[in-house]
Amino acid sequence: MRLIEEGFEVCSVDGSAEMLAKAFENGKRRGHILRTIQADWRWLNRDVHASYDAVICLGNSFNHLFSERDRRKTLAEFYAVLKHDGCLILDQRNYDAILDEGFSTKHKYYYCGHQVSAEPEHIDEGLARFKYSFPDGSVYYLNMCPIRRDYTRTLMQEVGFQKIDTYADFEDEESDDSTPDFYIHVAEKKYFGDQDIADRGDSAIEYGPSSSDAVNGKDAS
Repeated sequence: MRLIEEGFEVCSVDGSAEMLAKAFENGKRRGHILRTIQADWRWLNRDVHASYDAVICLGNSFNHLFSERDRRKTLAEFYAVLKHDGCLILDQRNYDAILDEGFSTKHKYYYCGHQVSAEPEHIDEGLARFKYSFPDGSVYYLNMCPIRRDYTRTLMQEVGFQKIDTYADFEDEESDDSTPDFYIHVAEKKYFGDQDIADRGDSAIEYGPSSSDAVNGKDAS
């Protein structure tokens, strides 16, 4: 809704008709008619027949994909639906810290409100099972794949994104020594040729290890 109110043309895409109906009703209450499309990310371009300046995938949503094949296919579909100079904005929890050091949170950024408790009930390299407790006493569970920061960046590079900036809780990673709750990746589709790289004179375009060498590569299917 915020993007619409700032003047952007927005299309909401989800695999769940129920969630799209909820989004539509939320928009209607605020005086907006939200365009919605029911589509599976893995076959996004089959159902979405347009190109966009940006694809925004927030709420730790990408981590619902447990298969590396599905993650690759989804990122490739995101890449294909973007205009030539578009960008992908994708976030994830800081699973590196959760797996290596245990769960903690600054409660600085929350998608579901400050009155909702969200913490892992189980965590290992293949599964993060989060428990969500609400003020009315209701409890829900959500299973996600705890993919690591560099693994996500590597997959983005391998499907074609050349320049990827990663932010820690919406700030530059170097600006804060504390452990972030979330990482936000901004991946540009724009092609950077050799002259572009030379003109920039920096290391904006980096190539890390292949995903087969990265952590979590073992879950490929």
